[in-house]
Amino acid sequence: MVPLNRHIVRLRRKSPVLLLALLAALLALWAQRRPASKLTHLRVVRVVDGDTIVLSDGRTVRYIGIDTPEQGQPYYDAARNFNRKLVAGKQVELEFDVERYDHYGRLLAYVFVRDSKGRRIFVNAEMVRNGFARTYTKPPNVRYAEMFVRLQEEARKNRRGLWSVYRPTRQPVVGNRNTRTFHRLTCPLAKRIRPHNRVRFRNAEAALQAGYHPCRECRP
Repeated sequence: MVPLNRHIVRLRRKSPVLLLALLAALLALWAQRRPASKLTHLRVVRVVDGDTIVLSDGRTVRYIGIDTPEQGQPYYDAARNFNRKLVAGKQVELEFDVERYDHYGRLLAYVFVRDSKGRRIFVNAEMVRNGFARTYTKPPNVRYAEMFVRLQEEARKNRRGLWSVYRPTRQPVVGNRNTRTFHRLTCPLAKRIRPHNRVRFRNAEAALQAGYHPCRECRP
């Protein structure tokens, strides 16, 4: 039997792109199978926006896997208000993934809350399902990435929330494999994408179906 490391060396020589894809798939599988780490019974004292909250212990939490409109963008207030309706003043349960903090020092988590009937609500998923958030897949935190993509497609097809005003470009776009963002070809940010991270889509529709989210600057 040929050792695994010998196979990896051969792949690296013959097809570095295939090797990167294989390693990414293995990382995603490992992230999904590792046991979830949870922190329970923390109260939400402030809802910052659609994807950020402050807990009773003073820590700021950024929801994993989703991105909501920024202030001044369409549906900013609606997303924040929907998030507030779900979690404001309530006890929440946090589930962590591989990376626990972002570069701003915010805690990264999947957030769960109980409704008035005691049902467990997955807040990140509800934001996407109702059209108040887009997917924001950023490895290695990918445990629920496929779920979020499915929910986004459902919300988009039914023109819920922000998808009711979104008009995707029919022109070719370029995506960034690292950030999972797609841009217009003329976008300054698109020109900064390194060659090995570039992926071209025939239009915005194809990029969305692949789980990429539109750039906030060029809004493709």
